Amino acid sequence: MKILVLADVVSPVIYSQNFPGNLPSFDLILAAGDLPGYLLEFVATKTTTTPVYVLGNHGNGYLRSADGDERHLPGGCINAHGRVVEVGGLLIAGVEGCLRYRPGPQQYGELEMELFTARMAPRLLANRWRRGRAVDVLLTHAPPRGPHQGEDFAHRGVRAFNRFHRTWRPRLHVHGHVHLSGANAPREYVSEEGVRVVNAYDFAVIELPDER
Repeated sequence: MKILVLADVVSPVIYSQNFPGNLPSFDLILAAGDLPGYLLEFVATKTTTTPVYVLGNHGNGYLRSADGDERHLPGGCINAHGRVVEVGGLLIAGVEGCLRYRPGPQQYGELEMELFTARMAPRLLANRWRRGRAVDVLLTHAPPRGPHQGEDFAHRGVRAFNRFHRTWRPRLHVHGHVHLSGANAPREYVSEEGVRVVNAYDFAVIELPDER
């Protein structure tokens, strides 16, 4: 399966009249936060697969109603926060936001992140019993503790996600929040638990082999 991952910036490649024909073909879209709601709706209207997303911490994922009085989440997309959803045959668990570093939306303490993942346990256990696997993909805005965490306080990694790796063994963890800088910045690595961790900053098309 080929997956379009994106996060953090509005790429002119994605927000383009030529999209998605200007990219290699893909089967699934995973958006890892800090993308404006209008972009998510645009992607949803231009493709035949339903984008799955979590919100970031910049508060730009909402759209305003025509009269400007109400905010709403983008249409045509699936908000995976605190849920396990199935799209394209993949089981996807989502957690929005980042660790708190100042007052603002979608910022949480480490304990709150632990609670978000713990509340998914009944569904994950049921998946493991019925499907032989709990989850395929963890989709978050913030990274786990490890090579992709930022050097500053605002972009530190989330220990709860490392615990999720150990407990539920997703095949893939897609995140955003940490910008890739430099031509050789590593987009992905494999965690100690054997989880493939991909930074979706800007965008990329990645391949997830069929499980054998």
